[in-house]
Amino acid sequence: MAKILVLAFLLSCIYSSVGVRKITILLLFPLLAFVFLNLFNSSNLVFAQTNNHVPGQILVKFKTGIPQSVIDRQLGGIGAKQIDKIDIIDVLILNVPKVAETSILKALSKNPNIEFAEFDYIATALLNDTYFSREWGLKNTGQVINGVTGVVGADIDWPEAWAATGSSIKIAILDTGINESHPDLTGKVVGRVDFSNSSSGTNDIYGHGNHVAGIVAASTDNNLGVAGVCPKCTLLNVKVLNDSGSGSYSGIAKGINWAIQNGAKVINMSLGGSLRSSTLESAVNNAWNNGVVVVAAAGNSNNPSKTYPGAYKNVIAVAATDNRDQKASFSSYGVKWVDIAAPGVYIFSTWKDSLSQSNPQPECVTTNECYKYASGTSMSTPIVSGVAGLVWSSNYGTSAQSVRNRIESTADKISGTGNYWSNGRVNAYKAVN
Repeated sequence: MAKILVLAFLLSCIYSSVGVRKITILLLFPLLAFVFLNLFNSSNLVFAQTNNHVPGQILVKFKTGIPQSVIDRQLGGIGAKQIDKIDIIDVLILNVPKVAETSILKALSKNPNIEFAEFDYIATALLNDTYFSREWGLKNTGQVINGVTGVVGADIDWPEAWAATGSSIKIAILDTGINESHPDLTGKVVGRVDFSNSSSGTNDIYGHGNHVAGIVAASTDNNLGVAGVCPKCTLLNVKVLNDSGSGSYSGIAKGINWAIQNGAKVINMSLGGSLRSSTLESAVNNAWNNGVVVVAAAGNSNNPSKTYPGAYKNVIAVAATDNRDQKASFSSYGVKWVDIAAPGVYIFSTWKDSLSQSNPQPECVTTNECYKYASGTSMSTPIVSGVAGLVWSSNYGTSAQSVRNRIESTADKISGTGNYWSNGRVNAYKAVN
């Protein structure tokens, strides 16, 4: 029996400093506000409309031991052509006729030689942009934020924690790229790759990835800009979302595997899709099994619907809080799948140096020294990733499990804990001391 899911997952509201100017970025495709998905009763298959996945593209994993000759014959018999492969997890990326993709997917799902078959779904950056003035999430002194007086101590106690330097800890930013020439990010990126097929390479045209990167590891105590949560951590620039802020699950899975192979100890994914994927989950599990802490956004839907990869067991899913230690109005929630909370409202960080009409002008000190305030679980996620970098360099950094346990067990049990998320709001100081 088919089930209908309605996606009301508004990812981004952008405001100007003189008035509200909202641009809505939707979960899986920029121009749709609600998308209806049909879920058929099959243990290894999810069918979706083409606006939720890469048209004419299917992900398939054959069972172990199936000869290549059999694979080639069976794919050829249904008009499917292998165009790529996600190594390590052995998932094939197939090109099929768009008009027949659903029937081909049904046929693959009934093949006894196949472990799973699914569309190559699309995820987007989870972003709500707005202007702000201070990094209250690191140290809340009760300053007024957007007309709201903060609560002293509603922060991650960062000033007391950052002596745990994070030296040599690599954090992979799977996002829209990073502007490596930004003064607060110069020298931070030690590896880069593009799985988004963007013409701009690994540079961040959209702005989202640069903002996330600054939250994690912006240079600190350098007389300019902002402080990163783990200022001595290094970054891997893994571009999996294109210059419009969207990307395929297969690209994200490739990015995860690349990060593992290039020494990441933490993977940050400020992105998400509403559809569960065996391919994406396999990549996440591979990261966890290789000792990598994976952190992902819970989403900005203000409801308990699950977001992937955040909802997977081996991912720390992060909700957002405001400057009064309350759940952010937009934040997704769910005590059974959201693990922790972190500041995510009016977070100040590095921004791209190129401007566009679709985004309000950031505060630029010089041509390429730009900063901006943004809100979303996209912003709370890198705070937790930065804390993970600090914990890795502490006495508790003995394994991915010990790092995760430390972050979750030392979180402050603020209001909403046990209702919106299973642990509290992250506390950097408690986590490393």
